[in-house]
Amino acid sequence: MPIDPNFPANHQVIEKFKDPLSENYHLVWGPGRLAEASSNPKVKSDSEATGEEIKPIGVHGTFVAVDWDSCIADGVCLLSCPVKVFEWYKNPGETGRNDRKDYTDKANPVKEADCIWCMACVEVCPTKAIKVDQLNQDIHEKEIAKFT
Repeated sequence: MPIDPNFPANHQVIEKFKDPLSENYHLVWGPGRLAEASSNPKVKSDSEATGEEIKPIGVHGTFVAVDWDSCIADGVCLLSCPVKVFEWYKNPGETGRNDRKDYTDKANPVKEADCIWCMACVEVCPTKAIKVDQLNQDIHEKEIAKFT
């Protein structure tokens, strides 16, 4: 199941995520749901190997949003983005397709404010876990104000 196209309306902000290597941040929307990642063989294998429980996570980002429950750590979004909006969650600062720690890692939209709206990431994502929508910038500003 791809990212919910109406996730801001159908979800609520559950967290403000701060990038550990910069001043960048984004919102996390929940609740999450079990989706493609929970049944992907590579994700399941690496989850068992690391002892991580597969559980609902939610959507990271607002105007460049990644449904972490659908993300299978393919990495093609990192490769396709001309402005490096994404980096690996478990390997901060790394933007190479194969720089993930393992397949439980996630594409993290830490620089969503740098997006140039080219939609390359949306087009290449194998699970359709990414939504890019300029109209969500207003929603982001309204919600982020609650954290300041």
